[in-house]
Amino acid sequence: MRLHHAGAVSALVLLAGAETVAQTTINPDITVIPRFLVVTDDGQKLDEGTREFSTPDLQFQEMEIGLQGYLNPYARADIFLAVKGPDLESISLGLEEAYLTILRGLPLDLNVRLGKYRVEFGKLNMLHPHAWPFVSQPLVQGRFLGEEGLNDLGVSLSTLVPTGEVYTKLTLDLLRGASVTEAAGMEDTTDGAMPYAASGRLSSFFTLGSSTDLEVGLSALTGIHDPYAHERFWYGNLDFKLKTRPDSYTSLTVQGEFLVNTRSAAASSAGEPFLDGEGNPESRRITTGGAYLFADYQFEKIFDVGARLDWSESPTGADERTRGFALFFGYYPVEETVGLRLEYQHLLTESAGTTQSVNVIGLQVMFSLGPHRAHAF
Repeated sequence: MRLHHAGAVSALVLLAGAETVAQTTINPDITVIPRFLVVTDDGQKLDEGTREFSTPDLQFQEMEIGLQGYLNPYARADIFLAVKGPDLESISLGLEEAYLTILRGLPLDLNVRLGKYRVEFGKLNMLHPHAWPFVSQPLVQGRFLGEEGLNDLGVSLSTLVPTGEVYTKLTLDLLRGASVTEAAGMEDTTDGAMPYAASGRLSSFFTLGSSTDLEVGLSALTGIHDPYAHERFWYGNLDFKLKTRPDSYTSLTVQGEFLVNTRSAAASSAGEPFLDGEGNPESRRITTGGAYLFADYQFEKIFDVGARLDWSESPTGADERTRGFALFFGYYPVEETVGLRLEYQHLLTESAGTTQSVNVIGLQVMFSLGPHRAHAF
């Protein structure tokens, strides 16, 4: 009788535990992160030829809504919705990411991701802007991957490569290719089949000491950038991230990426068609590139200061290039749920034999409601 009673109690405990697991599974983590920006620049010349900073403009940048959670012990789902600025009168809710990840249970220890997601191309593309230590997007990222980055519908396979004590990961993606034409400033109205894109990244993680780690990655991406002329491009990207953390309150991160672009094109960066010696249209091979490098020093847990160098040519020609630098400072009180970033950026653009410079000062304010922090140290 006592054994029967004990078994009944055990069954009730198991049922309660099962209900707890189910309840945890069907209630995802919900996070809301709004970002605001106060910005001014001296890009507009006055009548006398002098320049002065414009009146600071208060902008609503974006509000990100994240729903994340495990579906079961083998899979999880991540959904990110976004309300885009800056026009508050015509804002709408859009889908930024929505994907399923199978983490275990597949042959060869494969991980599978399916849906719309930020592609593992390079290092920075995988991060949402609120997780950057700076305010502005690096030039090479914006020019070659677009303002929203490489974010597309696709399926991704990843696995660990047996390289001994060195952690090495291989990721391959088959993408719908829509974000590639959007990054090129084109809208595909050909009504033809979607020109798929493919991406891959091989990365290795090295432990250099008790508090220092190095990650090195090599990425490739190919797709159709011009659906009308069916012109193809190839990107190669080398990235690294070195981080040392002597204690939980201090860290130094040095990170950079170098991208090389080669493509066939029927027109110049100004949109003028290429012609041969007889005046007939022709396609030409273009090779350009870009890079960024930044250092970010965190101190007293809630402060960080850093600098970033930028250089980028145009995807469609080396005759247009921009270089610049940025200085940034961050303050993240109250367990990183509130973030304030101040940035000064100087840009110098060379195009068609002319040179233009601009200085930009921006103050970004953001906060997070939920477990997904505004800035992850």
